[in-house]
Amino acid sequence: MLSKIPVRVRRVAATVCFCMILIAVMGVTQKLFERKYSYIKYYDFYQQKQDFDVLFLGTSHVLNAVYPMDLWRDYGIVSYNMANHSENICTNYWQLRNALQYTKPKVVVVDLYAVDGDGKVNEQYLHNFLDEVPFSLLKIEMVHDLLEPEKRAEYLFNLSLYHSRWEELGKEDLRPVPGVEKGAEFRDDVTLNVPPELIPKEDYDPTDRLNKQYLQKLIDLCKEQDIDIILMYVPYTMPEGHQRVANWGYVAAEKNDIPYLNFVYEDLDINYATDCADEAHHLNASGARKLTDYMGNYISTNYNVADHREDPEYDFWYQDYAEYGEKKREWLNNQKNAWSYLMQLNDRDYLTKIYAADSNYIYKDSEIKELLGNIGVYGRVEYVKPAGEARDDCFTVEVYTAGGDELISARTFVRTEEDVYVVQ
Repeated sequence: MLSKIPVRVRRVAATVCFCMILIAVMGVTQKLFERKYSYIKYYDFYQQKQDFDVLFLGTSHVLNAVYPMDLWRDYGIVSYNMANHSENICTNYWQLRNALQYTKPKVVVVDLYAVDGDGKVNEQYLHNFLDEVPFSLLKIEMVHDLLEPEKRAEYLFNLSLYHSRWEELGKEDLRPVPGVEKGAEFRDDVTLNVPPELIPKEDYDPTDRLNKQYLQKLIDLCKEQDIDIILMYVPYTMPEGHQRVANWGYVAAEKNDIPYLNFVYEDLDINYATDCADEAHHLNASGARKLTDYMGNYISTNYNVADHREDPEYDFWYQDYAEYGEKKREWLNNQKNAWSYLMQLNDRDYLTKIYAADSNYIYKDSEIKELLGNIGVYGRVEYVKPAGEARDDCFTVEVYTAGGDELISARTFVRTEEDVYVVQ
């Protein structure tokens, strides 16, 4: 039979087959060699066939501040945290364009921290988003818009960047483990901050910026797709210049008749002594739970977003949450720092017991007292007097599941010097 096929046709067919095999091999090789951050973060997004009702866009401020699994536990909201480190609004626009190829959300939430700038991308982190975006005409279009011609190939065919990683490849490259946080990232640091000295909301920066223009494109896209959009600004100790940028959000919101939650002003009850991960910018897990809870209540109250906890189509989220709970336990048990350990206990999944005498130093330490008081915002806390003679320079913490039926963590911390506690 083959002998009857013209030579030219056989050569063309062989060439096509060779090209297809080469493309397949290159694709597999590229996936093996690329760094796995993007895969870990977005795996659950691309794998889920059911729609996400809410998407969160922004910088690391959002990445560290919104926990989709907590929204599921408390409100039944199916959401994904799409945010990345140092991501500009220009990139957010394309990120949403790409996401809409795979899901149709009812609500999109966009943080405005990056609105004050004329740069389209931060190349240091752009691979975190683009590596996992499937190759398509849309990906070509976004790369052409975001990057200069000489830089585009690296983001469309990243083997040109990652091919030299062969010496550092490990089992995490052969069998990468997807994240369980639906795109979010935990921050366990505790840094004492102070609330910002607020300027009037009417005092704003009117300067036109490229990212403001792309925000309008993003808003228009949502309206075209009949998607509700919420603007927000994650709180931190903001200098006046940052506040003026944040206050511009009220102008954009009024112009487009959409809500704006500027959490520097909103009644969020952020405790700047317990809820900040670093100086001035990011929330830790305690602060994230407060912002997440606020968003869950706000979205459930104001938008037609279903509670999917009784929806059999989303039953797999219960297994996802069980894995998330195990991740939180592992994270908690790896802590050696008393401040980080106590901060994480502000969680509806936990019952905490503190064993310390009334004369213990922890009741004189202002930072520890703040953290102990903070546990009860969402978690439950009980104070137990130790049996027999108790030292004033150490205390024991036991952490149980919320119902108190399973001990999941225990630590004894010893005061080695003023305001310093280490694991015994």
